[in-house]
Amino acid sequence: MGGLSKKIFQIESLTDQHKEDKLLLDSGNLLFKRPSVAAGPSQERLTAQTIMQIYQNIGYDAVGIGPLDMAAGIDFLQTEATKDFPWISANILDDHGQPLFPQWINKEVQGVQVIITALSAPPKNISPAVKVAPWESILPELMPRLTKESKTPFIILLSTLSTEENRLIAEQYPTINLLLGANQHQRNASPRLINNTLVTQTEKQGQYQGLLEINFGKQRSWGQNREKQIADLQNRLGSLNWQLQRLEKKSAKSASKEKYSRTIERLHKDREEITAKITSLQEAMAQEQSSDILTDQYKYRFIGLKKNLPNDANTEKILQNLNQRIRQLHKRPRKSQNTANSKAPFAPGHDLVGFRVCESCHPTQTEFWQTTQHANAYTTLAKKEKNLDLECLPCHVTRNLFSTNHQDLSKETLLSLPRELQSVGCENCHGSGKKHSIDPERFKMIRLPGKNICLICHTPEHDDNFEYETKIVPISCPAE
Repeated sequence: MGGLSKKIFQIESLTDQHKEDKLLLDSGNLLFKRPSVAAGPSQERLTAQTIMQIYQNIGYDAVGIGPLDMAAGIDFLQTEATKDFPWISANILDDHGQPLFPQWINKEVQGVQVIITALSAPPKNISPAVKVAPWESILPELMPRLTKESKTPFIILLSTLSTEENRLIAEQYPTINLLLGANQHQRNASPRLINNTLVTQTEKQGQYQGLLEINFGKQRSWGQNREKQIADLQNRLGSLNWQLQRLEKKSAKSASKEKYSRTIERLHKDREEITAKITSLQEAMAQEQSSDILTDQYKYRFIGLKKNLPNDANTEKILQNLNQRIRQLHKRPRKSQNTANSKAPFAPGHDLVGFRVCESCHPTQTEFWQTTQHANAYTTLAKKEKNLDLECLPCHVTRNLFSTNHQDLSKETLLSLPRELQSVGCENCHGSGKKHSIDPERFKMIRLPGKNICLICHTPEHDDNFEYETKIVPISCPAE
């Protein structure tokens, strides 16, 4: 959520730059990170509601429903608070086979009828009263209905299906002009033409914006972007002319003209070929325009979300309100905490002892650790009033990251950790200290954490400047 206000600022900036008709689309999987969310009030549900509110405020035209969006159940997507949210899905049906959401929406862009539909991948858990029908049974009946009102609509499909399923759809249904995927396992995918369908997707979780600019032609088929081709060739021609002028001046001053003649001859030949290509493309453009067979053309780019982008003011207010609601949700009476000198293991996992126990045998190392940012990780979170945020908390407290079940532990247990574990402590890097504190000769600690341990928290989303080899040196404890 930290980058959402920057994402909205970026969208609004792009909107200001492109005054022509536009569509804001999302193929889905935007609400939750887990396939199943427990019933009742939770931070995950509050966050999902906030995401929908922000998307509505910015004016999204259509959002497909992915399996992660269904993690809290279909009822969650149909509540009163979200009834105007632009969800669409052609294949989420009730037990009578009737669609539970609009199967498509119509928009007019640049005088062209644009129809947006969506196909949802089935979630792992779903109510028996809800059916996610396979695309093979939906599209044969749906496609004729989409093309009934207009002979040449531009059809966009939002899909959370697999890459292979999307390929099959593109091959079998050429009347689908654009397929925007949301495959969780795929990164930015440059537009690829399959049959007559342009297939692309943007990386998940908002790290990139995908900007696709389309110039609609007289017919629904993708053609070459001749304007861009001509511009690229003209740039190359300019570079060739500069090289020729430079070499011809050198040749004129040189006593040995043979030294430059072959290169000059080759560059002249290249210039003639490029000039001929430009002329051919210009003639093709003129012919298309005069015969009314101009095809659809596109330009695209993926725009990374930079940390130095400003925050959108309205979105920032909504997120601040969300943070207060999360704090209120998680604020509850705390049980008495363990004393600083206690050597009893702490929950969760019952295998952690806290840095005070480590200090009893390793005072020099503990003193050094207290000078690092790891020691103040929880404090910095508390200053931002995010220490009750379950999305942030796991990377700012002590956990046994070497345990195979560290991700399975309930995040809620982190809200009641004692002070000795409210930091990125010794056991994050060296493993749990319970057995070692009892018998240090028999149970050795891990001396240096591997890169994989650091990357659990130092992800590109939160630390895009992390280099293990560089960062591990200044935080390494002094030798015994």
